[in-house]
Amino acid sequence: MKILTARWVAGGVAAVSVALIAGGLALDYANRHLGSADLTGWDFSDVFGQVANLAVPVVGLVLASRRPANRIGWLFLAAGLALGLSSFSSAYALRALLAEPGSWPAGRAAGWLSNWVWVIPYAMVALVFVLFPTGQPRSRRWRAAEWLVAGAFTLAVADQVAEAVRDWNDPFVTTTQPNPPDVTAAYALMAAALVVSVAALVVRFARSSAATVSWLGWSGCSMRRGPGADAWCRARASSTSAASSGFFRRSMPPRPLPGGWPAAPA
Repeated sequence: MKILTARWVAGGVAAVSVALIAGGLALDYANRHLGSADLTGWDFSDVFGQVANLAVPVVGLVLASRRPANRIGWLFLAAGLALGLSSFSSAYALRALLAEPGSWPAGRAAGWLSNWVWVIPYAMVALVFVLFPTGQPRSRRWRAAEWLVAGAFTLAVADQVAEAVRDWNDPFVTTTQPNPPDVTAAYALMAAALVVSVAALVVRFARSSAATVSWLGWSGCSMRRGPGADAWCRARASSTSAASSGFFRRSMPPRPLPGGWPAAPA
């Protein structure tokens, strides 16, 4: 994907995500008298969480527009879009089904969407952990972890979609009964996938070499733009530790690369 195209796509996805989150907040405010805060989502912790979620698509926009080949930015954008859909669809369903029944279209469809799309941000976080920071698994052996995480969350999403279909007529149903076995299995799959992803991140840093540290430094350095960026990057190179400075100087081009950075070490 060309950089200009990536910037337009990333900007569009980020704008839609921010608009959905803002719209969800507005509807939450309008729904605040419909019931408890657990139902309406209008209390300090929920509002703060929604505002904090705005950072997810913004980070994705910066990363994907600057480094479209790195999947990390696109995963952030996907997470931000899912957060926006979850926020807006839940608040919309409340408005359509409880506040003004029958006056807003597709209320049950919005409730159905809100009951399963919340899984996707967790999946994106898990994949970010597995692929951080290069957008690729650490080695061929760790590619199996990527597939494990993706497969586990795919099954979890499928199960939550089926559960949302069962709750179609009453998307906000609550019960004190234990979860069905399939839902319990889906939660277990998500937990196992998150554990694997965290382990991948820990191993990545525990076994990281000086070259990897230098590559991370060059990644941040090469994202700087404008006058003085070249001097700043060289000053950073000269200030690196003795263990990594040799690699950094060898990988440092005469001028900042306009199209990318050095390949990440294995």
